Amino acid sequence: MCQPDHGHVIPQLAVVEELVDRGNRVTFMTASTMARQVEGAGATLLAYDAAYQSVDLRKLEDDPLGLLSLFLDESAAMLRAADRLRDRPDLIVYDVSILHAGRVLARKWGVPATQLIPVFASNAHFSYLSSIYDGEEAVRELPGWVDGMLARTRELALAHGVRADPAELWWSVQDSNLVTLPRSFQFAGETFDERFAFVGPCLGGRAFLAGWDPPQDGLPVALLSFGTVASGRPDLVRACVRAFADLPWHAVVTLGDGMDPAELGPLPPTVEVRRWVSHLRVLEHASVAVTHGGMGTAMETLYWGRPMIVVPATAVDRPVARRIGELGLGRVLEPAELTPERLVEAVLAVAADPGVRRNAEAMRRDVRAGGGAARAAGELARRLARAA
Repeated sequence: MCQPDHGHVIPQLAVVEELVDRGNRVTFMTASTMARQVEGAGATLLAYDAAYQSVDLRKLEDDPLGLLSLFLDESAAMLRAADRLRDRPDLIVYDVSILHAGRVLARKWGVPATQLIPVFASNAHFSYLSSIYDGEEAVRELPGWVDGMLARTRELALAHGVRADPAELWWSVQDSNLVTLPRSFQFAGETFDERFAFVGPCLGGRAFLAGWDPPQDGLPVALLSFGTVASGRPDLVRACVRAFADLPWHAVVTLGDGMDPAELGPLPPTVEVRRWVSHLRVLEHASVAVTHGGMGTAMETLYWGRPMIVVPATAVDRPVARRIGELGLGRVLEPAELTPERLVEAVLAVAADPGVRRNAEAMRRDVRAGGGAARAAGELARRLARAA
């Protein structure tokens, strides 16, 4: 179960492929816009009426109240769609963003559940939500707003015959969690117990993404990816593209569906703009990645041990940017201070820094040691065996 967010769904499809290869039957609940990807992974799509793709996510990423409310609405829509499922599953696997749907449904059907966490995990020692919005004005409203969310959670649960404490439904640490990053990248990673399996990124074949071949000119390669942020902050993308216009590098710029490539204006042949392309293929040949700080792109970059320049465009991006800086895996540039000249200086400095390269290589080993999709599928099989 997952909202139709490419950064969340695509890694989960690698786990789906593993499960299907092992003889499991998988039903994947998301929006119909993801049908091609879901069915290509071997799962059956159970579509729900998602509002997720019709809202301005750029604005919500800086608004904790609005974002959490949206995810509660998505959970309600998912629970309505689940009533159409004829066969009860043996295991529910749900994205942490729509935790209300997964936790209510597991109690309603009386089946075990596992939470997929494609971001930083939370426990008594670290709060992902606090790490995003700490110091933000909106957080001051949270204490009063929490009561409203708890009331909505109770109402949603009762509508499906579940009488659990809404605070438990929302906040309690679950007994089965798959975290798609290495423990060494997790804040306070040593404090997470056996309920958390840090499997690292789940990458898979991703046949639905276009391939890519490196240029034959011998220029160093950089990946520039700003995900959904591109549509809300085209100024950042344009500044980054201008930085590479006169630099003797080959830059691959990915925009997804959020920005028209024509908005970038005329470009030299060394700047290649693509909507969708395999980041993993580009990063295999790249020297540096420039990104807003999405966890998916960060993990793809570290899979190949490449350093990063992170420009955290929203509050949601800041924890990844902070961790990259803390671990010496690259450099952070504030959006308000970004200029083409500063980006050029940062790219050249990071690419030439042996310490950063050593740190990125060490993290590459940790990323790969996690086991990825194969280990995630194995953990799910053990979860089923324990529940039998």
